[in-house]
Amino acid sequence: MKPEQLWTDQPKASYQPGTSKLRTLAYMTWRLDGKAMTIDEYIENQRQQLMSSDIHALGLFADRLLEKLNQTDAGTYLGLGETVHLVVQVLRLPMFEQVEDPLPVWVAEVGFAAAYLLKRNDLIPDHLPEIGLVDDALVLKRVIERNHSTLYRSLISAGVLSVGRELAASSV
Repeated sequence: MKPEQLWTDQPKASYQPGTSKLRTLAYMTWRLDGKAMTIDEYIENQRQQLMSSDIHALGLFADRLLEKLNQTDAGTYLGLGETVHLVVQVLRLPMFEQVEDPLPVWVAEVGFAAAYLLKRNDLIPDHLPEIGLVDDALVLKRVIERNHSTLYRSLISAGVLSVGRELAASSV
């Protein structure tokens, strides 16, 4: 990914939840530049653009994720606080400083989710009251759902989480 691309790309997009209340997060449809895609397709597309240099830079910006969380009413967005804290813990793992291209899928997806949260003008601009971080929360939650086992295994093997805490935290 080009360095300026990580922070400035602003796709023309809209969020359109599925009509059925029973649809899972993975099947919600998003419109990006006129093309409909699921959140999973969007994550897969965006993660392929990240490189190890992006991951290294995101590790340096982990505190900004926490600052952004502290500037919001995290309770408005289901699971946002927990997912941000988890992503920050993962970004701070020593392995993230040493990761090389090609990136493992789960590393690229965590990196994409972190970069997405740092963007102010994404699918739903963050400055919009009460809805600005809905898309950010959905992306973070879905990335964690997609990579749950690997994320927690990495945190446990690094000594950041214990097995008992993993079970409690898995409800994110």
